Amino acid sequence: MAATTTRTSSTSEPAAAPRSRSFRPDIEGLRALAIIPVLVFHAHEFLSATPATGVYGLIAGALGVVPGGYLGVDVFFVISGFLITGLLVREAETTEGVHFGRFYARRARRILPAATVTLLVTLVASLIVFVPVRAGATAVDVFWAALFNSDVHFANSGIDYMGVAIDPSPVLHFWSLNDEEKFYVVWPVVLFLATLLATKVLHRRLRPTLFVALVCLALPSLWWSQHLVSIGDTSAYFSALSRAFELAFGGLLAIAMPLVVRAPQAARAIGAMVGFAVVVYCMVTFTTLTPFPGVTVLPVVLGTLLVIAGHEAGIVSRGLSTPVPRWFGRVSYSLYLWHWPVFVLAAALTATGTLSVKQALLCIAASILLSWLSYRFVEQPPQRSAVLKQTKRALLFGLALIVTTVLSSLVAVRVSDAKETSQLGAATAGIAPVTKADKGLLFIGDSITTRGQPALEAALGAAGWDYTVDGLGGRPIVAGTRDDWTPLCAGKATCGGDLVLSSVTVPHTVVVALGSNSFNVASEQVRPPTATDSGRRNRTDADGRWIITGQDPAAAFGAGVDRVMTMVPKDTAVYWVGLYLDDAKWKNVHWRQNNAAMKAAVAKYPNATYLDYAAYVASSKLPYMPDGSHPTPDGMSMRAHWLATQVR
Repeated sequence: MAATTTRTSSTSEPAAAPRSRSFRPDIEGLRALAIIPVLVFHAHEFLSATPATGVYGLIAGALGVVPGGYLGVDVFFVISGFLITGLLVREAETTEGVHFGRFYARRARRILPAATVTLLVTLVASLIVFVPVRAGATAVDVFWAALFNSDVHFANSGIDYMGVAIDPSPVLHFWSLNDEEKFYVVWPVVLFLATLLATKVLHRRLRPTLFVALVCLALPSLWWSQHLVSIGDTSAYFSALSRAFELAFGGLLAIAMPLVVRAPQAARAIGAMVGFAVVVYCMVTFTTLTPFPGVTVLPVVLGTLLVIAGHEAGIVSRGLSTPVPRWFGRVSYSLYLWHWPVFVLAAALTATGTLSVKQALLCIAASILLSWLSYRFVEQPPQRSAVLKQTKRALLFGLALIVTTVLSSLVAVRVSDAKETSQLGAATAGIAPVTKADKGLLFIGDSITTRGQPALEAALGAAGWDYTVDGLGGRPIVAGTRDDWTPLCAGKATCGGDLVLSSVTVPHTVVVALGSNSFNVASEQVRPPTATDSGRRNRTDADGRWIITGQDPAAAFGAGVDRVMTMVPKDTAVYWVGLYLDDAKWKNVHWRQNNAAMKAAVAKYPNATYLDYAAYVASSKLPYMPDGSHPTPDGMSMRAHWLATQVR
């Protein structure tokens, strides 16, 4: 969503059609119907799975009433298409052309200041809150957002907006801004060419020619959007090509307004009521599993068009023109910019990566406050500045903001890389090279391995190993279902450690760092997959400890060791890394008994060595994440260093 001035186009035939007021308070209020559902929808997505009670329980339920709140972005698209087209058509009718400099100067004054401040503040906050890897990824996202290309960046990254499991980008929402900005580049050029064609070649009226041009833009876009949805291509959500028809439909209405305002006021008022009801109905009934966008979004687009076509007629227009909707409409651009990074950064500061109802409400309040401050002190001054009224100065001002953000993102990448390098330095310090003639090593791990893989690989490389690291979240020692539960990686070809060994040439050194997945943490389906979770969340009790529904008996660990040891050559050294779980988070699990069973089984094999990881954690006070099963980034470096010194 990008900000646009709430003004309509003038009519091409003022004598024949009534001239509308240039300012549309109902459209300003219509923005509230777009931004509030988006805000509520995202607040609900970050809520903890732990049920809230009393008043907070009621509030949690209220936050879930718009599972299709993401449709607010589509309302914004239609509004922007209508307003921008009206602005350009009015200029073209007056001057028989389009002044590109003035147009982009207006966009620079209106859009770039607030967007720049949001990106820079988010960039700094990410360096403080996130681990270096995530902070660096955020800096890259900011880089592309500053260059109006985050939509392509996220689409090419394979991100599914409706199904990102964890750690969403705090600038993920910039995709919609960048989609609109591409429209701002293409549409003035199309309008300029159509104006020349109409006035210089065909000698026809401007609006019919422009209408045909927009139809030629809208229909292929709609077809392409539906095609991407039909083949399950997740880029359909981000792609400017698959969203252009929504802005184009708004533009078609702007072109047709001279005819629309001739319709009876009662008919337009009824149409606005129907359109408003359709938009609200879709927001209440759509979910993140609804195929989208494609033709599915047409009811929302058409409903928004009917509301705009009401043209200050009827109860809908009067309701939207009241002070509260108009206030939210005025700050809607800044509120859209700020609310998402507030939620993402706040969630990153919690132990679970989610928010309680109280925390979500505080985030909503903070977002609204930031949006007002941004509107008052960032959005408005550049538009009122006499200095920036000059086109050239405004364009240079916009360019300076873009360059500042791009350079800041590059600096942030360097800073995050330096932090990561520091952590890797701790992992490799003082590691002596191995003396084995055969330096081949296979490391089989789970999510602890994948999250700490950079440090682990640095440590193994410093020791001179010719290593292969194979990590997979949820991997047990031996594949297959258990009597009382199924591991998270059921169905994956190389889930268990035994299946990894059966699919490779086994080197002379193997490290097995598995075992935590012998405990099944209870989870529940909380809602369909969304941009902030996979549709399931782990459950905790009143004390914040994980609820366990199943766990392998200790004897299974001994059997797992036996199974793996039969698959490796007698001259292969196998190192078994013991378990550690934080008792403050893990209750009633027998990880110590599993360690004892593993140690006893390993003792039977001359070529096997048991590494007492729990003893190392206790003696070194290795720091752990709040989940109690994954070390912090610094802890990962310490763990990697220890492993590289133990595996000789």
